Amino acid sequence: MAALALGLAGGFLFHLLGIPLAWTLGALAMAALVAILGGRWLMPAPLRNLARPVLGVLAGSAFSPTVIASMMTWWDAVVFVVLHSLLITLVGVVFFRRVCRFDRVTAFFAAAPGGLGELTLLGASLGGHMRTLALVHSVRIITVVAVVPPVLRLINGDIATGGVASATASAMLGIQDWLFLGGCALGGYLLGTFIPLPGGVMVGALLVSGAAHALGMTEVVPPVWLVALVQGVIGSINGARFAGVTWAELRSTVLYALAWSVVMLLWSALAAWFASLFLFDRSGSAMLLALAPGGTAEVILMSYALGIDVAFVVTCQITRILFVLTCVPALFSLFRSRGGGPPATTS
Repeated sequence: MAALALGLAGGFLFHLLGIPLAWTLGALAMAALVAILGGRWLMPAPLRNLARPVLGVLAGSAFSPTVIASMMTWWDAVVFVVLHSLLITLVGVVFFRRVCRFDRVTAFFAAAPGGLGELTLLGASLGGHMRTLALVHSVRIITVVAVVPPVLRLINGDIATGGVASATASAMLGIQDWLFLGGCALGGYLLGTFIPLPGGVMVGALLVSGAAHALGMTEVVPPVWLVALVQGVIGSINGARFAGVTWAELRSTVLYALAWSVVMLLWSALAAWFASLFLFDRSGSAMLLALAPGGTAEVILMSYALGIDVAFVVTCQITRILFVLTCVPALFSLFRSRGGGPPATTS
């Protein structure tokens, strides 16, 4: 439990400093520091397994009957998110091939803004360099988590709580409420375990919780302290990904990944600004979170914790990950058939 205690200590420090998404960023910073200095960062397996279905329940609680009724009006924004992800992937392939000199497989799966685990394993199974893929996607996710909340604070002022997040403090939960939330988490865990859903148990719990809230069976949402705990676990897991990184990797792979992550974020910010002003009836903050090329779990957690249009962001992010995981293999087959390009330098 030492790993969790250190992560929560970092989160509490950031909370005292008034940093947005404090529990996630604080835990991430503490975990990364310990990992880079060579310390062992062992997050208890039960906590890792608990965090994702609980996050799914959090996200699902945003889907009220009113939200469900308005979802059909989002289709154009969702299509925009998918096209944005496709364009980022194609430009990213060029960057990783021409600038970073990655081999074709590694370049393609490093460019796709999908889930870290899924893309790393899929790319490695097709001949890509697993270590490089893991580092690139880790840096991408961590950069999004570290940059987006402060940017949203700068744009919107104090958004530490609001929307769904503020509702968690409205009342104490009773035994029946806890049983209901626990049932959603357990049902989602079983659903995601036995059915190969993109996003696994998190999406399973999201579907169960979303259905329950959409049908009006409950309006209860998890309490603030549980949201903070989940943020701490997610932040610690992300920070620990720096364990074992060598100086050579910091100078090459990590630097390339950081540069590309910044480009993606700037691109996403410009697209969000343009879409909110000229295309869709959504705030720039909501569009930025919808387009943010981070991990699905991390972006959903940001949206929930900051109280920014949770259901819309969840819908866009889940659609994005579905598109990436279902279409990337087909796109890669087309890309590989063309061949050519510079030789690989990763090993």
